[in-house]
This record gives sequence, structure tokens and C-alpha cells, in this order.
Amino acid sequence: MNKSLDGLQRKRIYLFRHGDVSYFGSGKVTDDPNMVDLTELGREQAKMIDENTKDINFDRILCSGLPRTEQTGFHMAKRRNLSMEAYPQLKEFQWDPKLGREFDIKKLGFLFESESNEEEIGGLEGAQEFYDRVSSCLESIIKEEWSQIAIVLHGAVNAALLCWANDLEIRFASKFEQDHASMNILDIDINSDDSIKRKIIRRLNVPPDLSNIDADIATSWEKTANQIMKLRNT
Repeated sequence: MNKSLDGLQRKRIYLFRHGDVSYFGSGKVTDDPNMVDLTELGREQAKMIDENTKDINFDRILCSGLPRTEQTGFHMAKRRNLSMEAYPQLKEFQWDPKLGREFDIKKLGFLFESESNEEEIGGLEGAQEFYDRVSSCLESIIKEEWSQIAIVLHGAVNAALLCWANDLEIRFASKFEQDHASMNILDIDINSDDSIKRKIIRRLNVPPDLSNIDADIATSWEKTANQIMKLRNT
């Protein structure tokens, strides 16, 4: 069992974002963002994640249950002979591209900065509702029996959980960029009554290929919004 300096149980979370996907098949925005698969690049990223973490012990491997998270964690689970566990409460922020066609899609790039943004881009849930959904699920997972786990989730979900780790409101989520296939490491210290004493971010947005450390000038959400804007103009 891992211990903090002051003798508390320390649990470690390896928090991944899924690999590369495309929401723009056949020259249009997908009808159901929940069902997209990894691209060829995303599949290669999943293999890189597995190779770069092969010496790390995971007691369990969790995902949201959406295809892109299952596909990203597949190799890590297979190497360790573990079954991936799906937690649907950790699925991505729910939005319907069809509902946002008449609005300023640029707001997708800064999703949680304004209370109105999620509605205007076709959001099916409010920002606080989304934050409560994912943070309460993680808190429940932390109370379960394990020492180190891998969790493969989504860009907005990870950003929301990083807000939680920093005791920040969801409106600050855009501060935490999550590249495809990136890894974060969180340490959680637990009191004897199972309450959380402290939350520590040890690593943030580590790419699967460590030779590629230069960040794109645009965030991942900005790039998604820009692709939709280009499709609208064709």
C-alpha cells in the first residue's frame, strides 16, 4: 500500500484521454459523437500508451464505456489480463451537433467559460450537471478497494476532473488542455474515515510519444470547432 509522508493511504490514478478520433466522416459532423471510433493514428497512440506504461502496475483499468475509451485501453488491459470496467457516468459531455447548427460554433472552443455556451453548441446537459456527474462518480471510485488504477476518459471529462483536483469550479475547465492519448497522474490521500485529505497532480497532459512535446497553438476544442466551421462553409 502506498503511504503519504504523514501516514495516510495514497491512491494513484493514471488518467488518460482517449486516442485520436474524427467527428467528421463523409464530409459532415457525425450524428452521434458518442459512437465514433479511434482513427488509425488513435490506434497507434493506444499502442504507444501501452508500451510506455508496461512497467506500471494497475490494479484495475476503467473507462467510460464509449468505444473510443475501450479501444484506447484495450492493449493495457490485455497485457495485464484485466477486464476493462465501464463507468457510464464518466462519458463525455453530452451534446447534439444538430442542435447547435444555428449558433456560433466558436463557443465550442471555450465550452464552459460561459453559462450559455453549452446550450448554444447543442448541449444536452448543463455545465454544473456535467461536473457533478463526473466528480461524484470519481469520488465513489476512490472509496473502492485499489491502490493504482488507469482510467481512460475524455477531454472535457478530464478537464472537469482536473478542476475537481484543484478545487476549482467547472468554468475553469478550459485551463486544462487534454491532448489525444495524453496522460495525467493524480495522487489522492485518504483519511481513516475514507474522506479525502488531499489531491495532488503529479503529471499533466503527458503525450504518448515523448518526442512530441511542442504544443499546438490551438486547443483541442478550438480545433474541433474550427473543423465544424469549415464544413459549414463548404
